[in-house]
Amino acid sequence: MAEQRPRLAHPQPGNSKQHTPRLARFGLGLAVAAVFTGVVVVALSAGWTWFAQGTLDHWLLSTTFTIERLLPLVGAGFLLGQLPARFRLPVLLILGFGLVSALITRDTLMLLLAPLPGAATHFFLVGPIACLIVGLLLVLPAQMRFWPAMILMPSFGSALGLAIYFSDPSLHDRFYLPLALPVALWLILIAALVTGLVTAAWTRIGVRVYGSWLVAIGMLYGGAYMASKQTQLVPPPFVEPPPASGDYPGFQPLLKSLDRHGPQRPVLGTDHSGIGDLPPGEERGT
Repeated sequence: MAEQRPRLAHPQPGNSKQHTPRLARFGLGLAVAAVFTGVVVVALSAGWTWFAQGTLDHWLLSTTFTIERLLPLVGAGFLLGQLPARFRLPVLLILGFGLVSALITRDTLMLLLAPLPGAATHFFLVGPIACLIVGLLLVLPAQMRFWPAMILMPSFGSALGLAIYFSDPSLHDRFYLPLALPVALWLILIAALVTGLVTAAWTRIGVRVYGSWLVAIGMLYGGAYMASKQTQLVPPPFVEPPPASGDYPGFQPLLKSLDRHGPQRPVLGTDHSGIGDLPPGEERGT
């Protein structure tokens, strides 16, 4: 009898295919959760500002959602989304490194950018620089973007960090940077997730067209700033105060208030403390 050989166990053909839909569903769920979380945070921030101030003019994220800020952020997301999966994390980390280092060494970076024409009057041209960097990377073919991105994304992160720092709509509110920085990164990741999920052939062509627009916008935007006639910061006009009069110029309103009400602050409503009361039969002079 012929010797029977043990039959080798072959993997089932359907096992490898079962992981692909799971990964796709996981990625889609992650994108939906990220979008929902960001929308809730942004909505809460806007609602809090509206109820507290009655307007969104001083909303901490008002400058984050301007067109000049969204264009490079969305472009950076497109770049990350079309990179191979193993290259996305290094590019994102090098971008974050440039962003944080710009906030730490902003004075040195401003000195380096100061010789540019009109730099001091136009936020040191960080907006056009960010558009140019991302646009040049997106114009390249997809298979040639990784190493140029590793070289240029620190500069993009630095430009982004300076732009966020310069665009503070508040007077150095302590919540501005902790809110604006994560929202900017959230916008990049949302664009990357959407681009990674939509892998149709037309998206690669559309992203390269978008990159060419960013290059053109950055050149026109920066050129217009550099050609501006205003190359130095001009202080606001000084309003001359009224001429001083009396022995204590400038303090007349305060002195009149003290003469009228005495050294104690006037109390609204009934005062039962007895502080500052005069003896019976005496009146306070006016």
